[in-house]
Amino acid sequence: MTSAEKKELATEFLSEFEDPDPVRLATMAANDFEWKVMTNMPGMPPVKGHEGLKTLAKGIKTMMPGGLGLKIDTIICEGDRCAIQAESNTTAANGKKYNNRYHFDIRFDGDKIAEVREYCDTNHAREVFFSN
Repeated sequence: MTSAEKKELATEFLSEFEDPDPVRLATMAANDFEWKVMTNMPGMPPVKGHEGLKTLAKGIKTMMPGGLGLKIDTIICEGDRCAIQAESNTTAANGKKYNNRYHFDIRFDGDKIAEVREYCDTNHAREVFFSN
């Protein structure tokens, strides 16, 4: 894949989280896909494989029924990786505003996404989703 094709696939993959369809996501992900939120915070284990994507999609729909509201900013692709800066803007199912900033490090294996490392403000996520 060219850098432009990787950029397009990475954008399409992340944009799918507006209304995540696990079948559609699986077409873009490698069989051994893994998504890690880079934190030690409990309750955020890695997502693995197509079954993990199905669980992630269901969780996002439950936690953010209106979608993630992700606005993608900068994308840099080189070799088998894309670095993406983005920001979410939505309301969680509990009524709290969720506006987080992200850096996604996406690694490709051929024409599929093999790994996503998500860097975000995990304290903000904890405050919105895991506190009273």
